[in-house]
Amino acid sequence: MDAGLKKILLINCNAQLREALAEHLYADTASYRLMVAADGSRALEILAREDIFLAVVGVPAGEAFPQPYFKEIMAGYPHLETILMLPPGSEEMRREIPSHANLQIMEAPCDAADLGQRINTLSEGHAQGFAGTLKNIQLDDLIQMCCLSTATITIRVNKGAQQGTIYIWDGEIAHAVCGQVTGEEAFYTILGWKSGGFETLDGGVSEVATIKKSYEFLLMEAARRADEAEMLAAEEMPDDEDDAEVVGGGAHAKLRVLMVEDSTVMGKILGSMLAASGDIEVTGIARNGEEALEMTEVQAPDIILLDVNMPVMSGKAALKHIMIKNPCPVVVMSNVGSGAPDTVLSFLDLGAVDFMAKPVKNKDLLLQQQKIVERIQRAAEANIRAFRRLRCRSAGRPASRRPEDAPAAEHLVIISAGCSGHGTLRQLYAGLPVDPTTALIGLQSIPPGFLPALGAHLEDYGHLPIKRLTADTTLRGGHFYLGTHGCSLRINSAQGEVAVHMQEGRQDFGYGPSYFDLLLFSAADCFGDRLQVVLLSGAETGNLEGLRYIRENGGRLLIQQRDTCMMPAALAAAIEEDLCDEECEPDNICNRIADEYRRRDSHLAL
Repeated sequence: MDAGLKKILLINCNAQLREALAEHLYADTASYRLMVAADGSRALEILAREDIFLAVVGVPAGEAFPQPYFKEIMAGYPHLETILMLPPGSEEMRREIPSHANLQIMEAPCDAADLGQRINTLSEGHAQGFAGTLKNIQLDDLIQMCCLSTATITIRVNKGAQQGTIYIWDGEIAHAVCGQVTGEEAFYTILGWKSGGFETLDGGVSEVATIKKSYEFLLMEAARRADEAEMLAAEEMPDDEDDAEVVGGGAHAKLRVLMVEDSTVMGKILGSMLAASGDIEVTGIARNGEEALEMTEVQAPDIILLDVNMPVMSGKAALKHIMIKNPCPVVVMSNVGSGAPDTVLSFLDLGAVDFMAKPVKNKDLLLQQQKIVERIQRAAEANIRAFRRLRCRSAGRPASRRPEDAPAAEHLVIISAGCSGHGTLRQLYAGLPVDPTTALIGLQSIPPGFLPALGAHLEDYGHLPIKRLTADTTLRGGHFYLGTHGCSLRINSAQGEVAVHMQEGRQDFGYGPSYFDLLLFSAADCFGDRLQVVLLSGAETGNLEGLRYIRENGGRLLIQQRDTCMMPAALAAAIEEDLCDEECEPDNICNRIADEYRRRDSHLAL
């Protein structure tokens, strides 16, 4: 059984090192599992499938380095701990290897005990589960979130050498332990700590229940005791402390959020999640669209979280008024149901920056909170004045054409867009020229379940047949293939055919492999200078390593002009690194793609 084992991938390591390391690690502890990859291709397959903690990469003497697969691993898996084993006398090679936070370099011959010690050291620092600090996420807010969502969870809290544990069962605080103290007093002691660290453990139900009072009473009593302790401390403070000079420019301004939500319970849960971040202030909760408009006028929030279905005035009607009277970034909140994709796309058409699912009863409450806060903070930076409501003329559905009847793709265009680039993606698709030798891949930051609705939405405006990227899709000329970021896509060429392979059912390992970088590496290897990449507003750009590799192999990069983007930050990074061939107005991107078609055709004619 692999449960609880940390997996180590040995790549290009000789048999002697493999056997010595296995003997050393397995004799010392039973917490590791060694896996072997004979080459880079096999290593990438394993990384896409397994939760690998650390990779040990061997470089045989006389071999050129770094090889493309190593660059691909470092770009696509930036959080992977890696130990590079260089051959003897590799000083020059060592100088050419760029520094990386998670890369360590050793030189052969290497003693298995030394390598094992390094692995153990890295393992000790490799955190399992979610960890946080109480100065950023208040413990009482975390407890309230867990109780409101009726979770069963254990929270372990540390303050220096002290440790306490709080057990929550089905949304009620059932038990607490702090040293030799248990029950309510242990709970109040833990809540009285002003700083520390915590970790959440799924389940972990205690055998005893020592607390019977409601979580509301317990939190209020803990707050009262904390206030009393502060008052006593203030009374004991020396008088000269009152005259201490206040240094600094004041408190950091919090992000002001107006929440539009008709469910009282959901409003409390979301409010607790946002307040727990420490950087967000919920200025109010509107119960319907009309209240939202009134509160927007008075409060001028930085961002609005907008529910879809509400009484009195719907979310869609409210969004129209907001965009006309008081434009500001809006994130749509939707429960993912059968009608959600079409509804969300219509909100994006009206100017919403992003959308997110409402939190659900789940053991990963902190992970949900983290993702929600990140999306809101990113969306709040949107330049809403750059939004243009596009009125593309409907072109009617493209003629149905089976991909297998079209020739294999000889050229490729990859288009990357975030939610804020939804309108530009539609505009671009409407103007794309048809070229029988070119396949186009469009990627947008939406859940995979939204792709059929997005495909139907786009097909009304252009002439290219749209096909959804699936597990094994053969690329054919004259077709537009639609996919989403967050999936592991790789392009392979064999026997005159080019196919996109998708790794389905992959676990969430707690760190995000840069899937976009991995896709670009494989695309550049297959198409070289016959590849164009287009980045639209809010686009995924990975770690920029994939874009660098595109340029190194003769591919071209077009970027939507930043002052026309609602979310230009990621695009700016690519431009600052001098990776962009041209920054284009949205209306001109199709012309530049067509120019490349014509340049290529004229070159072939010569």
